[in-house]
Amino acid sequence: MKVRTPTSNESMHRFLRAIDMFSVFAAGPVAMGLRDPSLFSAPRAGSAVAYCLIGSGAGLLMVITFHLGKSLHDHLSAREVRSVVAASLAATALTAVAAFSLDRLNYVPRSLPLIQLLVLWSLMLGGRALAMRRRGFAGARVRNYSLESHTLLVSANDFAFSYLKMLDAFDVDRTNIVAILDRNPRLFGRALLGHPIIGPPSAIARVVREYKVHGVDITRVLICENRPKEREDGEIAEYCDSAGVAPSYLSDVVGFELGEPMQQDEESAGERKNYQFLKRTFDLSASVAIAITISPVATLIALGILIDLGWPIIFWQKRLGYRGRPFLIYKFRTLHAPYDRQANFVEESQRASRFGSFLRRLRLDELPQLWNVFTGDMSFVGPRPLLPIDQPNAGQLRLTVPPGVTGWAQINGGRQNTAEEKGMLDEWYVRNASVWLDIRIILRTVGTVLFGDRCNVSHVAESVETDRLDGQNWLPAMAAAGSARSSPRQGPE
Repeated sequence: MKVRTPTSNESMHRFLRAIDMFSVFAAGPVAMGLRDPSLFSAPRAGSAVAYCLIGSGAGLLMVITFHLGKSLHDHLSAREVRSVVAASLAATALTAVAAFSLDRLNYVPRSLPLIQLLVLWSLMLGGRALAMRRRGFAGARVRNYSLESHTLLVSANDFAFSYLKMLDAFDVDRTNIVAILDRNPRLFGRALLGHPIIGPPSAIARVVREYKVHGVDITRVLICENRPKEREDGEIAEYCDSAGVAPSYLSDVVGFELGEPMQQDEESAGERKNYQFLKRTFDLSASVAIAITISPVATLIALGILIDLGWPIIFWQKRLGYRGRPFLIYKFRTLHAPYDRQANFVEESQRASRFGSFLRRLRLDELPQLWNVFTGDMSFVGPRPLLPIDQPNAGQLRLTVPPGVTGWAQINGGRQNTAEEKGMLDEWYVRNASVWLDIRIILRTVGTVLFGDRCNVSHVAESVETDRLDGQNWLPAMAAAGSARSSPRQGPE
């Protein structure tokens, strides 16, 4: 059963649809009136009417194509503004091309499309501003100020930033953030999304008392961190007890925990920033150069896939990338469709083609990932991106760098390693990443492609030993398992 949008939003959508309809029908005549009112006179009236009809049809088509006015909340958001601008540009361009092909704009000024574009922008964006104003007035009439709670945030971090953005996006009126406290004195006097950072957590009691004098009763202290697994933060709990307010943790409110960031001093952070700049420069230039060089090979591969497997040529899949952001990874298609002509499911082992197996054996199916490298979703070297369902719970460290086409785990066993070993190797790479290590990985990748995967027990053991020092003693089992895999083998990753 299809569920309709809420009544309050449906009325707003009707208002915006009316605004968009009026805008596309009025933009042409208004632009003509501003440019030259005599365009509606006898000799040029036919061309003027034809131009207005073409403009109205093109405008309606673009309103439907760009799904204007479908935002559930913010009708004047950056995304909606971009959609309005793009739809207006497309409608004006289509109108100009159609009118030019009809009579080469002999009876219409050449500057008219530009004026029409400005009028269309003004009407559509002005209508959305009016819609937001109407909604603001309606919300003000029903808002219940007695249900508001005043909250004091502790820690001005990414978790707090995301929480404030969420409150702003969903227009949560009942949660009023009074101020933010943070341990870093350099942040005092600054603001996070308009909320002032006024002092350290030790000032909780004083802040609560001072705001109460002004009629603002702070009822909650929200700590923008994960709840400690062993015991409460005694220091902040003591501050809250002295103020007479109960502390709570943001991880309990939103239902998930923030990943632990890598701790770096300023010197290592600066070195890492320079390394990332050099790496991105190399990725960008090398991806363009390699794409141009191998374009004939890629064309032949595409033709081979088209003959062997048919359309489509490219296979895409959703993976998790830098900082956990999802992206689409691209490969040349190497398998037949998962369903036959009778709609029966076909196992993956029976879907492989000879040409596809050849591409996978030489890793040529990875060539479309040059586009992922060019756009910045991936790098040439880094941990291989995983499916969201395969992402380990304790694998947040591997998401602190962009994923790679090849990596430390791929040249030290690759498909022969277990998931745990790959995770340890990836985390070792993140901790030791450098320009020289990347060059070493790229050079050894060539040997891996030509001679197959070989498990390097010493590197696996070294990576696992690093995590053993952090409290996880998995070395004996993994090293023993690695020693049993010394012969090269190829199979699915």
